[in-house]
Amino acid sequence: MIPNKLFYLLNKYNIRPSKRFSQNFLISDEVLRFMASYGKGKVLEIGPGLGFLTEKLSKVCDKVVAVEMDSNLVNILKQEYNFENVEIVNEDFLKFEDKNFDTVVSSIPYGISSQITFKLFEMKFETATLLYQKEFARRFISKPGEDEYSRLSVMSNIYSEIEILTDVPPSAFYPEPKVWSSIAHIKLDKKFEINEVFEDTVRALFTHRNKIVHKAIYHSRDIFGKGKEFRQSLEDIPYKDRRVYTLDIFEIKYISDWLEGIL
Repeated sequence: MIPNKLFYLLNKYNIRPSKRFSQNFLISDEVLRFMASYGKGKVLEIGPGLGFLTEKLSKVCDKVVAVEMDSNLVNILKQEYNFENVEIVNEDFLKFEDKNFDTVVSSIPYGISSQITFKLFEMKFETATLLYQKEFARRFISKPGEDEYSRLSVMSNIYSEIEILTDVPPSAFYPEPKVWSSIAHIKLDKKFEINEVFEDTVRALFTHRNKIVHKAIYHSRDIFGKGKEFRQSLEDIPYKDRRVYTLDIFEIKYISDWLEGIL
């Protein structure tokens, strides 16, 4: 059983889960098998930890590229497993350069979920099946007008289509986190190209998500390098009296394009 193997490895190598690396090891065999079923071809695993998901992926995929930044865990993976189709890479995924995979299947560190996800959006793959903190995953799929609609919701909607497959209880991990988790299924589907002005516009708007558009942009004017004189320039901004949290991605794009024309 997975829990027995976990404690055997922890004791053998005298290691403890690292808060720095957001290490909560997934030990539910049911959840591990469920996630592995979405892997195929050349699969990327981010943060393989003690190899429980890696082992299951190796049995259903042609090749597994497991990227782990914790050198101690890398040594354990190499000593405890005799994989024939697994490449273990001791590197920070945020600096990892290979961008082409058939699938991505990972239980990722919650502390850097945003950074990992935005990096994945710039890669090429058919699907990604990722385990997130439940609250974070809900922000992914939130729609305009909903309480959890945020900058993350906007950016994820631009780059992808996301479905929540199932929720996972704290008891599926060791040590148990204080929150529930969710498995998200991601397909890349980029709606339009974005630039720095668009990213600044989203940041400016959602810094004041409850304000109306022209006030949100004005109060974030420093993002655009503007002073108080910027107020007059914003008199004709599109959707000026709409609440930020009601805007969809195409309306935000329209605002961004308008701002680019006056900056």
